Amino acid sequence: MTVRYGVPGISARPTWFPAPAVARTAPLGATKKPLPLIIDSDPGLDDALAIGLACARPELDLLAVTTVGGNADVRHCTENALRLLHRYGRDDVPVAEGAAGAILGEVIRAPEIHGVSGIGNTVLDPSPNAARAEGAVELIASILRSHPEKVAIAPVGPLTNIALLIRLHPELVDRIAHLSIMGGSIGEGNKTVSAEFNIYADPEAADVVFRSGIQITMMGLDVTHQALLDGAAVERLRKTDTASGGVAADLVDFALARERAWYDAPAAAIHDAVAVAHLAIGDLVSVAEYHVEVDVTHGPARGRTVCEGYPRRLARSGQVVNAQVGIHLDPKRFEDVLVDAYARLP
Repeated sequence: MTVRYGVPGISARPTWFPAPAVARTAPLGATKKPLPLIIDSDPGLDDALAIGLACARPELDLLAVTTVGGNADVRHCTENALRLLHRYGRDDVPVAEGAAGAILGEVIRAPEIHGVSGIGNTVLDPSPNAARAEGAVELIASILRSHPEKVAIAPVGPLTNIALLIRLHPELVDRIAHLSIMGGSIGEGNKTVSAEFNIYADPEAADVVFRSGIQITMMGLDVTHQALLDGAAVERLRKTDTASGGVAADLVDFALARERAWYDAPAAAIHDAVAVAHLAIGDLVSVAEYHVEVDVTHGPARGRTVCEGYPRRLARSGQVVNAQVGIHLDPKRFEDVLVDAYARLP
């Protein structure tokens, strides 16, 4: 029997090329020198967990949370950010509201997944703070200008605010240490067969970002679908005996109910927290190098992140690597990281 490429009976060259893992380029925070970080988000069940993770990890210095319309209306997202930070004991972190919808095209929302409010059935106490008047793009710009160090940004919603920042303030692009993005996919999408939700919600903005020359790590569905929490993880969160742990458990419970009803699946992916965790934990996520191009056409592939990692094709086309893409993480370790974070919060 012919055996080639590890498959009995197959002698043809496979068309799929799995790019190998490489050393990370993303900066890494440390307890003695925390990484300055802005989260741009559309909270969002998994966004809420990502924000809590950033608040809890001593390797990260959370400077601001900016909001964008996506999982819910941007007004809900802003209120969620304010209330979540209040619950997590971080009223010192400013919040600013950004774009309500995409630069071009229709407004995309996901109430069937996150609930109309964005955070399912969870009810949070009001924050004593209000959103900053200058708005998301100008708050990010002012932090980039004034901070003594370059600042990492974790965009875990549609990329509208980041694209506007690049277009309005090109002089500040080199003040961005890294973009750790949750979005896209090497393989299939989740909003459509081609496209992941965050990229599909504003493909033109994503195209601006991936063409910007900023160092990028893309945490797409290929790796975030490995970041799973199940019913046992919910119980671990409740047993932290913190109010924040209880909130996290409620959020995951809401996500699990959807997964059981739709897919008969026992676990839910906590996508956005992966992009934040990568900046705090050096060896949690394995990454590979790709040229990522966003499909901005209006056909069935709109919003797809076309990821080319095959060296011969890259050489022939003249394309160069513009992103590292997450390819693997340990689900059990990821669960431990989340539970530990929520045990540290109030």
